[in-house]
Amino acid sequence: MKRIIQLMLLSWGVSVGLVWANTSAAQPVETEIKETGIVKVGIRNDSPLFGYGEASEGYCRDFGEALAITLTETLGTAVTAEFVPSTTQNRWDLVSAGEVHLECGPNTITQDRETEKGIKFSRPFFFTATQIFVKVDVTEEDVKTGTIGTISGTTNASEMQMVYPESQIQDTFTTRIEGIEAVQAGEITGFASDGILIIGSATVLQLDQNSFALATPIVNGRQFCAAYGMILPGSDENAVWRETINNLIANSGKGAEIWGVWFDPVSPYIDKTLADCQR
Repeated sequence: MKRIIQLMLLSWGVSVGLVWANTSAAQPVETEIKETGIVKVGIRNDSPLFGYGEASEGYCRDFGEALAITLTETLGTAVTAEFVPSTTQNRWDLVSAGEVHLECGPNTITQDRETEKGIKFSRPFFFTATQIFVKVDVTEEDVKTGTIGTISGTTNASEMQMVYPESQIQDTFTTRIEGIEAVQAGEITGFASDGILIIGSATVLQLDQNSFALATPIVNGRQFCAAYGMILPGSDENAVWRETINNLIANSGKGAEIWGVWFDPVSPYIDKTLADCQR
């Protein structure tokens, strides 16, 4: 519980950015949910621990189920969760177009994203840093001069452009598992993504933890640290909806319980990342 509270405090003030009205939402989210009895949750199937596989098992699915129970109690009508597949590419549009009421996944919180996409982020619910998956026997010089894979359109891809010349970046990958397998096959030197997602993907692939390493890029003495938030509608009429989500994340025992189920097993990584990013 102490750890999740820490994460909530590391918001960097990113939730106070400029908000554009969402013209696609003619009524508050709660009104639609009460009328339909359905809360629509965008969820990933490529992000172990958060949402993975056909059933998108992970923190986000459990959070969506808990949200439906909470809404059933507060709205006084039966509410069920409907899970809509989301991707790195369509996650913003799903929310801004009103196709889902929130998107839960490894979404790096930035004020620029809020302004550009017309959305708002929830409170942070996880903390990580950009790292590079490499073979265990790779040298520092190899990492400096080799080809680094990324997923186009991600924060990681933008950050690698600050570290490497364009000629050393290969951004043709669509999943982390593709990138990790390319490293193993010797097609690229390393693959950059959020450390926690690399660890999760390596676990899915059943890799020996002694067969790979994570290199941490540092610019101006600092890592590329990231807080994750859920993507929410940015319009003023949905302020209460955003507070509902934030309360379930941070102020309810159920939210903390779900967090512990999925993330307590990786608490050493979380603690180290928090310590390094607070320096």
